Amino acid sequence: MTELLDGIADVRFGASGAICAVRLAGGWATVSRVANQWLVETDWWRTPVRRHYVRLLLESRGGGRPATGRGTADRREPADECVELYRDLETGDWHWSRRYD
Repeated sequence: MTELLDGIADVRFGASGAICAVRLAGGWATVSRVANQWLVETDWWRTPVRRHYVRLLLESRGGGRPATGRGTADRREPADECVELYRDLETGDWHWSRRYD
């Protein structure tokens, strides 16, 4: 299921210039990896839309889902959260797009 989001996103960048953390309601969440990224440039004849989208996997902040398989009764796997943000290439602002579960 996908939850559509909106609003300005607070992001932190690492030394390489890549996003390393995003602020969620409960505090900062570390990016475990960038799953995908792409550019959207459209409506150049009206009001141009230029965006850089990123789909991020955020590290689990505790809990997690029960592990599966033999001998896993007392372990838990991390429950990475998947979110999508975009940077408006005209203003430079980062925005929320959606959350996946």
